[in-house]
Amino acid sequence: MTNITIDITSDPVCPWCYMGKIRLERAISLYQKVYPGGRHDTFRVVWHAFYLEPDASAGTPGVPWSNRHAQKFGGRGDGEDETRGRHLREQLAAKGRQHGIEFSFGGKIGSTRDAHRLIALAGRREKKEGTGEGTGLQDRVVMQLFRDFFEDEADITSRSMLADVAEQAGMGRRADVLEWLEGGEGGSEVDEEARWAREEGQMKGVPRFVVQGKHVIDGAQDEQAFMEAFVKVKEEGEGESEKRAPSSSVGSDPGAAVSCAPGGSCS
Repeated sequence: MTNITIDITSDPVCPWCYMGKIRLERAISLYQKVYPGGRHDTFRVVWHAFYLEPDASAGTPGVPWSNRHAQKFGGRGDGEDETRGRHLREQLAAKGRQHGIEFSFGGKIGSTRDAHRLIALAGRREKKEGTGEGTGLQDRVVMQLFRDFFEDEADITSRSMLADVAEQAGMGRRADVLEWLEGGEGGSEVDEEARWAREEGQMKGVPRFVVQGKHVIDGAQDEQAFMEAFVKVKEEGEGESEKRAPSSSVGSDPGAAVSCAPGGSCS
């Protein structure tokens, strides 16, 4: 049996991070069905922070994501921005349906610092409780954030909404999580993680997947890229080897490597 860890750097307001995670889940399911002995292997997902709106201030009310989308995806600064933005939203909606996602474009966007604080807290609790194997607490929190923001028109900047997410994901009493969020704990840690990703990790956008601390998949590539990484882990006999600096890129199809960059532009 091989225990495979997948580190994902992402932002909960990145549509390609949502779709990339679903592609990853499909790849894991396929691998466990078709690879010899794959059904015995386990997968652990760990999430890391990245700010697509690095200049947004925590605590500031969110603005409609559809407006932000039109501004950033249009980008021409003239009357054609809204038309181009609407066309790109239609394309994104079509892609989403292929992944079982119904993008609503009604959510509110702004600073995701508090959302990342919640994600980090879930990761710490998961590790403390020894539930890190398979789809754990942190993963449930992230997926609930994706669903609430992109499909249920939530405000990603709302601590009240984040407390609801925590309760739904099994993090305990809503009131306790809300009190923790209001206290501001954990902010410097996620700031540092996001800074490291941008400066030391030289990341220009998200999502980024690192399989077993070594095999890098940039962007929401197709299932084959993930399968290739899983097979490499098996063939190299890495198991739960110690963390390494990423050393190999997986997936070479530029058309498949879709991602979002700071400022909200996605390609």
